[in-house]
Amino acid sequence: MKYITKILLHRSAKIRYIFMVGLLAAILPACKKFVTVANPPDVLTTDKVFANDNSATSAVLSIYIDMMNDQFGSNGSFVCFTMSAFGGLSANELQWTQNNTTTPSYLEFTSHSITPPNTYVQAFWQDGYKYIYRTNAILDGISKSTGMTASGKKLVEGEAKFIRGFCYFYLVNLFGDVPLVLSPDYIANMNMARTPASQVWDQVQQDLKDAKQLLPVNYPTAERLRPNSATAGALLARTYLYLGKWPEAEAESDAIISSGVYGATLPALNQVFLKQSTETIWQLQPVRANTNTNEGVSFLVTGATQPSYQITQNLLSAFEPNDLRKTTWIGFSSPVANPTWAFPTKYKAGTAATVTEYYIVFRLTEQYLIRSEARAHQGGSKLATGISDLNIVRNRAGLPAASPTDQNALLSALEHERQVEFFTEWGHRWLDLKRTNRAQTVLQPLSANNTWNPGAELYPIPGAEIGNNPLLLQNPGY
Repeated sequence: MKYITKILLHRSAKIRYIFMVGLLAAILPACKKFVTVANPPDVLTTDKVFANDNSATSAVLSIYIDMMNDQFGSNGSFVCFTMSAFGGLSANELQWTQNNTTTPSYLEFTSHSITPPNTYVQAFWQDGYKYIYRTNAILDGISKSTGMTASGKKLVEGEAKFIRGFCYFYLVNLFGDVPLVLSPDYIANMNMARTPASQVWDQVQQDLKDAKQLLPVNYPTAERLRPNSATAGALLARTYLYLGKWPEAEAESDAIISSGVYGATLPALNQVFLKQSTETIWQLQPVRANTNTNEGVSFLVTGATQPSYQITQNLLSAFEPNDLRKTTWIGFSSPVANPTWAFPTKYKAGTAATVTEYYIVFRLTEQYLIRSEARAHQGGSKLATGISDLNIVRNRAGLPAASPTDQNALLSALEHERQVEFFTEWGHRWLDLKRTNRAQTVLQPLSANNTWNPGAELYPIPGAEIGNNPLLLQNPGY
């Protein structure tokens, strides 16, 4: 693969196991609360990186830092902002209107006519494999380390496997079959063919199950910044849901809800995206000066300014009357000209010297809706408890209890609830429509000129990657 090859082909064998860790020394001062270990050594030989628990931990923490440090003005990163923004464009939650002009690479997402050279698709692929390579290098390094403690190895292994499972979860959802790279041997990985999606899903499950066993119940940091076992369980619950493993999805989500760690009740809507939110399962801390989250910086506008990312009329009309999520999580810019422009305000801080918001990756509400959907699919006596879970979420939004009469009605209600709960958040709506085989049915009529290219449920394999690796075959329709 081009990215792995380009990064490592000309580097010394001494540093093949870790790259980018050197950024940690420069970034650490901006995130002192997050990183409490010593800076890594200047010379990053394998022996030194894995000489002790602190230096090995620094290698893992540097990945989290990069996840929050992407430059949203360039290609971006699928883990911070870009998944929400471009997933929102694909799902007809957002439309791109920057400075009243259009940008072809953005419009390709809204019209479901993405071309392989699209730089943002390239960013999804490159960032995914960048982090995967680094986790593979970490796993290889700790397996050979003689200086780390057993507990240190266990924690770092758990975090590395969680991150790898997290990356492959998004890669397989966005692209389908993708190369399953499980070693830092860049020579062997240079010309790897795509692996069937079923095998990638198997690896996601295995990585997350391993991580759940390796990671501690308590968070390694005072805030919920480094993943714990429930973090792995949260993504595992979602993975089981996507794969139709209903009892397993129910069990994983139930364990998190019943743990008592994340609050007996859901917090008020205006508390959900604050850094101290009780429903947060995993969050990432901002690392750039005077910045909270990229969502806040990019989505928020003031006065009569037209939003760059404008909420579509389709999404606005999906909210029921009196749904507090519409008034709390959506802002309106009222220009002289019509229409009134709407934009997401889940994150409200944006650029500010004081950090009040962290980037929420997993939150408890999703686990209620996963458990509800898993119970709905199992039917029978579980329908009633599935409805109860749905109404916990509706109650927080100020809505009356729903009373679907059968399985299909409950599943339809859940699709709607997920749409208005998770809009512009991690591409949930786009992935939900794909996994339920409803993407074309729902989105084609909403696309400009009713466009829908065959195979648009998957993004194309980046053209540059295929050009550098002839074994990578393109997705159908591109």
